[in-house]
Amino acid sequence: MALPKVNTIEYFVNLPVSGKEVKYRPFSVGEQKVLLQALEDQNNRTISHTIIRLVNECSSFEDGSSVEGLGNADLEFLFLQVRIKSVGEVATVVLGCRNQPQCDGTTPIEINLEEVEIEGELKDNKLMLTDTVGVTLRVPNYNDIQEALGEDLSGDLGVEDIFKVISYSIESIFDDTEVHNRGDFTEKEINSFIDELSTSQFNMLMEWFSGLPKMVKDVEYNCSKCGTECKVKLEGIQNFFV
Repeated sequence: MALPKVNTIEYFVNLPVSGKEVKYRPFSVGEQKVLLQALEDQNNRTISHTIIRLVNECSSFEDGSSVEGLGNADLEFLFLQVRIKSVGEVATVVLGCRNQPQCDGTTPIEINLEEVEIEGELKDNKLMLTDTVGVTLRVPNYNDIQEALGEDLSGDLGVEDIFKVISYSIESIFDDTEVHNRGDFTEKEINSFIDELSTSQFNMLMEWFSGLPKMVKDVEYNCSKCGTECKVKLEGIQNFFV
């Protein structure tokens, strides 16, 4: 005889950057177990793939959008909503002392995930590099990162990684007479274009990317070992759970 199934409540929320409406549900005990195992592994690639798969299974979009197509802030926001409805709004993170390596103390801190905020704004994606030449940019999503970096998701982005992500995020290059869309140029051509930029022109691109919305939480605490006052800014999903 088949056992009865428990009905799951579904929720709706509008994502803070794209404004897309998404339907989502809490994750199951089995899905939570998989997430905890990924976090224990402490491998960024494993954690990223697990989170994407979990959010995919727990959400759906009326317009047919995919989780992989979301910008980072929207993806993190959606994951936090799923997590809050699943196991509550409080997460405990363990933070080190700002006096490292002199002090190796660690301090467990409770974070209210409902107080995590969006910092930054989506600015005009049309940047003029000279009086006549400019580019249009788009917010990189999970698919862009995967395509640019392949399987190398194990740590922070290096210089080459940043160049790759920027190249994948350029939608078009234009001057006063012509527009070259993404499909009009090769990877080699776009890389040459970026390499030929001046430092100030490249910094314009970097400033646009660094100002993109992201989820942050300022945390103040005293080190449990030496009592030193510490203040950190948590950013990104993994910072809220490890």
